[in-house]
Amino acid sequence: MLFYNENGGEGLNRKSDAIYAMVKAFKQRGVPIDGVGLQMHISHLELDTAAIAANIARLTALGLQVHITELDVSLPVDANGTASDGDLLRQAEIYREVVRACLQSPKCTAIQTWGFTDRYSWIGSHSHGTRGAALPFDRTYRPKAAFQTMFEEISAKNSQPH
Repeated sequence: MLFYNENGGEGLNRKSDAIYAMVKAFKQRGVPIDGVGLQMHISHLELDTAAIAANIARLTALGLQVHITELDVSLPVDANGTASDGDLLRQAEIYREVVRACLQSPKCTAIQTWGFTDRYSWIGSHSHGTRGAALPFDRTYRPKAAFQTMFEEISAKNSQPH
């Protein structure tokens, strides 16, 4: 399958509009594109998930699949790499909201995180240690609230009658 994978075009903005126009033109010209990957490196705790759901809906309306390909939600961390409890709870809700936005569309067919444990995350090195704790499992491989909320959303969707 052929996917176009990009960062920064998750919601509704100039970049996502350009991605939409590009893949729409591809489809009109007969380019055999199957989907769009939305990387979703989230670095802020205010997220417009309605815009993400709307973007997924408009892409899938073109007959494309959408994959969430590199989901992570980085948080401010202290010198020990520890995030605040409040930020971890908000992070969990963001994970829930992104999963829910994807599950609203049958053509959003994959949700992948950029790794699974904070132990090996790329974020600390790229932020010079000021951000981290971005993944569903902590440095000691214990599930965080983010894992639980993702699990709950996927389980709830799977338990609904088809």
